Amino acid sequence: MEEYEFFPHQEERRLLAEWKKEKDRKRREEIENELIHLYVRFGEYFKMSSNPDPKQAKMYLQKALKRKPNHPIANYRLAHIYYNEGRYAEAAYHFNQALSGSMDESLNDTQEMLSHMFLVNCGIFLAANALKQIEKMEARPYDEETVDRYRQAIFLHRIEDFHRALYRIITPESDEIVTEETYFSEQELLSPHEVMLCISEQDGFVVRFAGEFVKLEYQSFYVLAMILHSERPMTGEDIRKTLFQTFFGRDVTDAAIRKIFERLRARISFWDDIIETTRMGNKVGRSRKQGVSYRIFCRASDMFPWE
Repeated sequence: MEEYEFFPHQEERRLLAEWKKEKDRKRREEIENELIHLYVRFGEYFKMSSNPDPKQAKMYLQKALKRKPNHPIANYRLAHIYYNEGRYAEAAYHFNQALSGSMDESLNDTQEMLSHMFLVNCGIFLAANALKQIEKMEARPYDEETVDRYRQAIFLHRIEDFHRALYRIITPESDEIVTEETYFSEQELLSPHEVMLCISEQDGFVVRFAGEFVKLEYQSFYVLAMILHSERPMTGEDIRKTLFQTFFGRDVTDAAIRKIFERLRARISFWDDIIETTRMGNKVGRSRKQGVSYRIFCRASDMFPWE
């Protein structure tokens, strides 16, 4: 099955036209909320698809924030994009905005924790850059008496080697934030019975098992991740509701789900070595085979359907 084809301009025009014509205040608010939801959904799509387009993602998220500046998820997604671009001041601002969402519309616990952690990183990056600028300016003329007075009251900690970008490793037993060094060294320590799933900026969505390597499009990758992570067999209906309706924010047909499974079996030569199929009444469930484990390698900011 090809990736879902979006027509954002068409949907945007329809909602904008309806919003402009509508006279009822309550209905106008409802339409505007639909429009904001559309912008956030397309922002997430362009950020997470197999061919990410940060420029398009930023455009839609900024459109959402123009209408609702304190929207938590729009701020959260935009903050991650700015962070990955090295624009730490903008990233810090939007992480703060995301954390100040209202009680009825806020980040979940994981997103809140990650926002605080990324804020720490932003602060360190900004501080390190400021320290470099201070060193450059030492030879220039300045009011030494005033500066020294402040220097005695402000503690500066030099960052010698800040390369601890936040990475994440998920296994059946744990979910850990790790350093860059641990992240890459652990990828070399897979056992013969472990499936490795990796979200990489260079390679995209990758699966490795028993020396074999395969690249997937993002929908198939998340379907496989869900099956491997679940403690019970996952039916097509489970995939449709949890992954597509809740996580991706759209619906697909049962036939489309069947095609995804057909595509997975065709693409992954070791599918039958890692996935077990179980008949559950008139439904079919799929689960991780006994004795098979997995590790998911991703950025700390990446989210999964079960969260």
